[in-house]
This record gives sequence, structure tokens and C-alpha cells, in this order.
Amino acid sequence: MAVLLLLSVISSCKKDFYEIEDPNGFEVEGSFEDAGAVGLFLNRTYSLVIPQWPLLTTTNIHITSDEYNSGNTGFLYGTLVENSVTDIATGTGITANRYADIRRCNLALEGLNTSKTIAAIEIAQLKGQFYFLRALAYSRLVRLYGGVPLVLRAQTLEEESLQVPRSKTSECIAAIARDLDSATALLPATWPTTTDVNRITRAAASALKGRVMLMWASPQFNISNDAQRWTAAYTACKAAFDLCTTDGYVLLPNYANVLSTEDHKENLIVRKYSLSRDLGHNLESINRPVTEANGGGGQFQPTWNIVQSYLMNNGLPITHASSGYNATQFWQNRDPRFNASIAYNGDSWALSGIAGRKQWQYNSVLNNNTVESNVNTGFYCKRLSIPSISFAATPYNSNVGGGNGMDWVEMRFAEVLTNLAECANETGNINEAKDMIRRLRIRAGIVAGTFDYGLSIATDASSMRSLILNERQIEFAFEGGMRYHDLRRTRNLNLITARQSYKVGLKLPYTAGAIPLVGGVPTPVPGRIYMDVTNFNGQLLRDTVNINNAASYNTVFQLPATIASLEGSNAVSIPSRYYVYALPNLLSQSPGIEQTNGWAGGSFDPFQ
Repeated sequence: MAVLLLLSVISSCKKDFYEIEDPNGFEVEGSFEDAGAVGLFLNRTYSLVIPQWPLLTTTNIHITSDEYNSGNTGFLYGTLVENSVTDIATGTGITANRYADIRRCNLALEGLNTSKTIAAIEIAQLKGQFYFLRALAYSRLVRLYGGVPLVLRAQTLEEESLQVPRSKTSECIAAIARDLDSATALLPATWPTTTDVNRITRAAASALKGRVMLMWASPQFNISNDAQRWTAAYTACKAAFDLCTTDGYVLLPNYANVLSTEDHKENLIVRKYSLSRDLGHNLESINRPVTEANGGGGQFQPTWNIVQSYLMNNGLPITHASSGYNATQFWQNRDPRFNASIAYNGDSWALSGIAGRKQWQYNSVLNNNTVESNVNTGFYCKRLSIPSISFAATPYNSNVGGGNGMDWVEMRFAEVLTNLAECANETGNINEAKDMIRRLRIRAGIVAGTFDYGLSIATDASSMRSLILNERQIEFAFEGGMRYHDLRRTRNLNLITARQSYKVGLKLPYTAGAIPLVGGVPTPVPGRIYMDVTNFNGQLLRDTVNINNAASYNTVFQLPATIASLEGSNAVSIPSRYYVYALPNLLSQSPGIEQTNGWAGGSFDPFQ
């Protein structure tokens, strides 16, 4: 019989690795007779299981794609090892082991089954949330590793059944689906008070099931393209769409407000943040240009690659003969989601609440008396910023708060639409697939034109498949790893090529920077025009340039721009084994846990 990894393997403790007790929790008889105590236990479980803003660091594998200049080089250049992806566990503590989260759910579900004093309706709603949270915890493991040990009850060390091998991926998917069916049946359509706004609803549970079934049907695991999996995924995604519609979930009218506003009916699964101490994050400071970030800034800049992926405002890709794309003034007439997401040279971006402010990032530009030296790609990300926040308030400090408090949106109704579109397309209903994408494009502000919002160029399942993948890249741009997970799920990691920058310089006599000092006195070089210096009206000369006038733009800037690889001497090379990662050493060193095929010592088939 397979032997489950024990804590005694790595420490002197005797507690099982998969059955970690929460030192702050409760596991005594009678605990599940008090609704208030169970509620606190549930809140802590939400905190542990609901995803949060991913760590915006260059080592984070799961946000690495062709979107940003920053990324995990081991992933991009094919040097990950068996112990690189440690999401399942990095240790044996309550926050370092995902099976601790699962145990909490198991414990609660069993305790609530025997509760005699909590009202039946309360028990149902509590169990629905724990079913959902257990399913979410397992689904996040399966998309990385395939099948994992499936522990569905809070066992004791005395039980021989603690010896748990990896389950087949299909068995994990079936267990997740059962939990989500239970959650959907038990949860309400809405919660009665505003303090419960982030609690899971029945529609959210149904939507997560759709996502999971789509994952199982997709090429990542469905290597034989089993049509029955696509049919099951379509059924789940259609049920999620119908339930979301019934329960009032809609697309927020303005795409630009999806992340920057809170508590609206597009959001299905959310982690709440605020400006308070211990409840915020440093996203605003990280994301802004250095000169507007008060101690941070300049990280995770959009690449030229993603800039090119945006459609035109008629829904056509820039490569289409009828798109109207202007390669020099590339920002003109683009999908409005481009303008909501990307800050380019000369773009209007009222950071720090400065009306009329323009964002300049040409070579050696001087902002606030500081050379903006780390404009690595030529672009900044607007989606993750709330521009009205003042310069002084951008940093977050866990002791005092601050930042922008932007919620993490794990799932929104737009994903329900794209999930259904993908399943409809793969089951022979391209018109239904187009209807889902059309809704997104209408919301975005794309015009119908003569190409039906650009949808008429998709004439078969293959071309529609590519259109949907690109639509997801645009719709969910910079949403913390959506692109990365999509490319793994669809087996399209080959689409990640060398990430590129797009940078422009000034054309003489136009000059960046301050007027040089001679003997401490500003002394202009004869004939030079200093664009970063204010004129007699107190206006920066660069702000007088009309970038939408071709003659004005070409007069001031060196064109064509310089497009360069951000990879240096490295070549992007992502092995196919990254579609299913190895279990980390903490688990795989146990003789009873099989390693994944394709990795050292691997014997576990993740495609069953």
C-alpha cells in the first residue's frame, strides 16, 4: 500500500502531513454546535483558500507570459526543476500546506453533519461554502499537477487509510464537480447584507464547475480530444451562464471600471482588500512609473507583444487588410480596452489626480526632475492603477495601510461568457460562441462595422478557437496570471516568444532632459529645443506636441521606433512537460507518492 509522506520524514513531529491541525482553530467536541464559532472558522478558511493578488515578483512562475517584461526566467528558458513549483506545500505549517486548507473543510463538513443546535438553513449555507472552498483548493492543485492525493474526510493518525496515493486526475475532477454541485444546491442566489458581499453564491459555485470542466476538456489534459469531455464541459458552462443570468450577474457597462470599482454584479469570486492596515497590498506603488510611485514603481510593464494583440475598434486584428491599423500611430482607432489598459508615449493619464497630465516615456525623459531611466518596454499598465490616488498615498504599509485597496477578482461573469464560447465552439455551435464574444465586444465599445464586431473572420472551429484565445488575452489582460493559465490549459505555451520593447527617441533639435549647467547657470545648447522644460506659460514643451497629428509626431520623434528583444542572449524555450508540473520534493520523496511522467523518476500518468 502506498505510504503517505509523514511529518516524521522531515521533523520529529508525528502528525500526518495531510492532516495538519490549525493551532488557531477548534477541533473539540461541541465546536460545531455554535454558529458563531463555525462562522469564525469559515472566515479563516476563506482567508486561506480564496486566491489573493499574486506576488508581483520576477520569480513568480504563475504570472509569467508574454504580457510583462518581468517573468520567471526558469519558466521562460526551460530550466525549472522538480522542486520549482511548490504551491501544494512548502512545509508543514497551517499556511504552508494546502492540505491544511482541505482538512479545515473536511472537519467542518463532518462537524456540521452532526450538529444538533444550528438551524438547518444555516447548516446548509455553511456546508455549501465549505464544499466550494474544498473544490477550489483542489482545482488549483489539479491545474498545476494533475491528479493529487484525494483526502475527503478529516482522518486521524490511527487510521490506516492515511496512506493515500495520488488519485487519477479524472477522479479528482469528479470529486471537485460533486462538491460544486453540492455547493450550488445549498448556497443562496444572494446574501442578505453588505457585509456578506464577498461570500460565495450558487452562481459562483456553478461558474467554478464550468471552469473546472473546461480545464478537463482542454488540450492540457484531454490529449486525445475526447468529445464527451467537451460535451460535459459545455453542459456545465451553459448551466453556469443560465444561473448567472437568472441571479442577476451582468457585464459592468464600462470595462475600464471592472477592477477599479467594487461590489458589482460582474464579480463572482473576490478577495476583498482595503486601505486599512493588514488588509491592503502594494500594487499601486509597484505598478506606477517611478516618478509617480513614492518609493516604488516601474515594474511589470506591458510588452510590445501584448500591445500588438489588441484589436482595432472594428474588432479586426491589426494584421487584417481591412483593419485600418497605423503602424506608426499604433494607438489610434484601437479596441477601447487598449486605451483602458496601456499607457503609451504621450498618452493622457491623470496620475495623482493631475488633470491633463500626459505620460511620456521616450528615451531619457525627465519627469519630476528625475530621468525615467527604467522605462524598459516603452509602456505602463493602466488597468491596475487608480489614478486619483495622490503621489504620497501610493505606498502600502502593513502597519498603517495605504495603496489602492483594489480587490482581487478571481472570477467574473466575463469569464463565464468566454468559457461557454469555447465549449460551444468545440461542440459545433460556432454561432453561440460568437454570441458570447459579441457581448464582450459590445461592452468594450467595439463597433459593429461590416465584419460583425470582427467576428465574421472566424469561419470554422479552428479560426474561432484562435479568436477566443486572443479575446481572453485582451479581456483579462494583466489579471494576475490569466494568460499564463490559458496558455497551459490550451497547450499554447509555444505562443510565448521573445518579449519585446518599443521605444522612441527625440529627433534633433528636440532634446530630453534639463538644460545643461555652465558655471551653475542653465545654458541651452544653441539650436536645441528642450522638451522637458516649461515654456513661458509654465507648460512643458512636450505637452504641446499633438501625437495624433502625423506631421507633428514625425517632426519630434525618431521613427520608426526601436523594437528590441527583452531576453538578452537567452532564448525562450518552454518544454512540454510544463503542462503538468512535478510534485515538489516535500511530497515526491515519499516512496508512496508517484512522481509525474516526464520528470525525474516519474511514473504517474496525469492524463487518466
